Amino acid sequence: MLNLPERTYLGRKIPKNKFYSKINADSKLESKFIKEVDNIIWKYKLSEETTNLESTTEVEEIQIFEISLKTQDLSKEVLENIDRVIPYPILFILRYEDKIKLSIGYKERNKTDENKMVIHSYYESNWLKEDELKIDILLGLTLKDVYDNIIRQLIPIESSRDDNIEDVIQLNENIEKLKKEIDRLEKKRNSEKQFNKKVDINRELRMKVKELDSLINR
Repeated sequence: MLNLPERTYLGRKIPKNKFYSKINADSKLESKFIKEVDNIIWKYKLSEETTNLESTTEVEEIQIFEISLKTQDLSKEVLENIDRVIPYPILFILRYEDKIKLSIGYKERNKTDENKMVIHSYYESNWLKEDELKIDILLGLTLKDVYDNIIRQLIPIESSRDDNIEDVIQLNENIEKLKKEIDRLEKKRNSEKQFNKKVDINRELRMKVKELDSLINR
């Protein structure tokens, strides 16, 4: 499916409680693991030894976990919990019935504690049949390149490998923020009864739409 070298394959099953017990998760998070997750397999390990790609201080390894789900909806808190326990980037293969989805978080080491990770955002594919998945994993000369390019392929805006990944992520966040603001303004305009106020809201709305268009069509 991912067309990775055989030496990257691990195929180790990991008990769910290894994750939520590691951070002393509350009963609510533990319940989500039990209700939503069937099993977790540490499928692949991408490292210097298994890929012949250079590791960096930012990305020493990349792990690939396959999670079989009991329900198609997986709580974000479950992925965040796993990501916080593992001090490396993780590409998740989510499997539900006969479909799969890829998900990866943009994460970096905590600046005050290198043993902890900070997760900023998650980027996902749509649910697909396994033979419909098209993604190139081992792109680049370093594991940081690989990580950045996985995100590029899953983030919902176009970018090239020459674009700084932090800039791409920031652009996507700005676009999503504007979309939410436009949605809020549209609802406010539609519910406003006073004509003058409706005109003011509409003026602001047009400005936000124009700003969004400039970001999308940069």
